[in-house]
Amino acid sequence: MITIRQYVQNHRYLFWICGIGLIVRLIMGIVLPTGFDEAYYAQYAGHPAWGYFDHPPAVAVTAGIGFWLTGIRNPLTLRLGAILLFLGSSFLLYESTRILFNRKAAVYALLLFHFTPYFVFGVGLFVFPDNALTFFWLLALYSLIRLKQSDNPRWFLVWGAACGLSMLAKYHGILLFGATGILLIFYRDWRHYLVTPYLYIGFIIAALLFMPNLVWNSRHDWITLITQFGKSTSGGINLSLTLFLQGIIVQAGYLLPWIMVILLWVSLDFIRKNTLETRWLIPFIGLPVVIFTLIGATRTILPHWPMPGYLGAVILTGGWLLQRHQKFNSLFMWLSGFITVLAAILFIFQTYTGFFPLQKKNDPTLDGYGWNQVIRKLEERQILTKPGPFILAHKWFTGGQLAFAAGHKYPVTVFNKTAPHGFAFWGKNQSFTGRDAIFITSERFPDDPRQLFGNFFTSVAFIDTVQVKRCGKLAQSFLIWQCRQYNGSYQPPYGER
Repeated sequence: MITIRQYVQNHRYLFWICGIGLIVRLIMGIVLPTGFDEAYYAQYAGHPAWGYFDHPPAVAVTAGIGFWLTGIRNPLTLRLGAILLFLGSSFLLYESTRILFNRKAAVYALLLFHFTPYFVFGVGLFVFPDNALTFFWLLALYSLIRLKQSDNPRWFLVWGAACGLSMLAKYHGILLFGATGILLIFYRDWRHYLVTPYLYIGFIIAALLFMPNLVWNSRHDWITLITQFGKSTSGGINLSLTLFLQGIIVQAGYLLPWIMVILLWVSLDFIRKNTLETRWLIPFIGLPVVIFTLIGATRTILPHWPMPGYLGAVILTGGWLLQRHQKFNSLFMWLSGFITVLAAILFIFQTYTGFFPLQKKNDPTLDGYGWNQVIRKLEERQILTKPGPFILAHKWFTGGQLAFAAGHKYPVTVFNKTAPHGFAFWGKNQSFTGRDAIFITSERFPDDPRQLFGNFFTSVAFIDTVQVKRCGKLAQSFLIWQCRQYNGSYQPPYGER
């Protein structure tokens, strides 16, 4: 049996690549302010539940583990769970490729994983449900690889746990069942597993793990399922070539165009070769990529929806690169790594300087910029005091930033008649009856609270503007309104009423 020391010696490139990537992501985790989604998911951690308005519960653990381990709330501790999960995902991807091919192929796959912007910075740094989905998706693939290698059906137990936990991360995990079903029905060399009890025990494990989320949804009008499946099924079927091409372009942007082309080409090449050891991965690639790309022909899709499918393609590409000339491999890796690192540097540079003249509403580096400063300045001016008024926002993402900036010092809620998201479930707004509120928004979302919810207060008056600079230049202005004596009449469209 190999020891840990021997494993480290035999697989030193695994540790070098992961170590360097870890250092880079830790630095970025420190210097980059929280994005809108990240700050919102941080509130999940403060409201533990088996489900949330827009996602299953795993992202709450991803966002909260850094807080719970350190007792500190800052961008790095918020992202610590994502950073750790990516280390686990890297190990699973490396081992999966090594078992299917060899150690050199595993190094190629791992490098490609770290040189693809979506994986190394999206999944590997920023907090969102795909951090956990990626890990458990790869765990499911790894368990099936080990099953085929050993012909030991007990690996279906690990597969079942991985599938159940992937569903707790994101409902995309259901495609793991679909892909496995294709194997068991249409792949002759997999059909004999239909008679093993471990397959069905694996299904039971998956169902038991996912059951708490179903119970939570049953008690909350199936809100998560309606929200998630409504994104991809609402609006009927209206085919659009423009939308279809946009869906492909945004995927290429997340992956880098040449990486996307190679991943798809390699997958098609392995279909053509029909190699027994690797052909079974094709359903795990094809289902997410094809389904969500086709949905993109009918409505705008989020670029990360098809991304789980590319994980299997990365594994196959590691093996494919073994047959390529070393000069091609070096150029491919160096170009991908250079562009990914350059993109990260430019993003950090824009965050701290605002050098590129982007419209403020379209500048993502402003999403998390200035919220801490505005809370501090309102405290200095004694506009915010403890105990005192509650903080009010009109959008779920500005509410997330305000709640993250305020910590636990001030209660934060969102009044929105159509989309308060999780804030509709986090505390009864009636508890604020009779209290004053400080409404805070930025100039990027300058809606007038007198029109939005003037009927909920005896008076709403503009009181101040807080300006935040970066690199000596005005970054954005925050608009502060005072709302007097909340009358308790706001009714969210779902959640607590």
